[in-house]
Amino acid sequence: MTQTLPEELRQLLLQIDDAERRAEAIVAGMSDESVNAKPASDTGWSVAQCLHHLAVINEFYVRGCLAVVQAAAHAGRRFDGLRPTLFGRRFVQSMEPPVRTRIKARAVTQPAPTMPRDQLVPLFKASHDGYRQLVTASATTDVNRVIVRNPFFRIIRMRMATILLIIPAHDRRHLWQAENVKRALTGS
Repeated sequence: MTQTLPEELRQLLLQIDDAERRAEAIVAGMSDESVNAKPASDTGWSVAQCLHHLAVINEFYVRGCLAVVQAAAHAGRRFDGLRPTLFGRRFVQSMEPPVRTRIKARAVTQPAPTMPRDQLVPLFKASHDGYRQLVTASATTDVNRVIVRNPFFRIIRMRMATILLIIPAHDRRHLWQAENVKRALTGS
């Protein structure tokens, strides 16, 4: 059965496609050494660390979500837009660039100190496979009624709509960071 995705979900997939193009553009022309370099004046991550962090956290965030959405689809409620709670909206907004507040990454999502350049984009793209499945499956349920626990703070419960919005926003945050690192290293 072929199904047309609601526009809001289609837009999420387009945002992921854009994130992947940006990642390709960032590493284009960079060497293993340059993707792993940090600007002298910055204590932040290298380009490689930004992309590796995204690959790790994307998979971490969506783990188990697909099964929850598929189970909720049997309740018979169809997709009814993306409406996170006030807290959820603020959380998603906090992920958007430009970064105003730095948040230390949890140990399970810390990037490797170095990564080979040729593995970065394929790993980043692969981290979106589960997300794409989740977005597609979300067309068959009301993701505003599906509640999951935050993977980092288990006491916090979130709407699946929030999870769907977090991934592209978080991608933009660290791609923006990687672009700034590359610009600082190359002067362009």
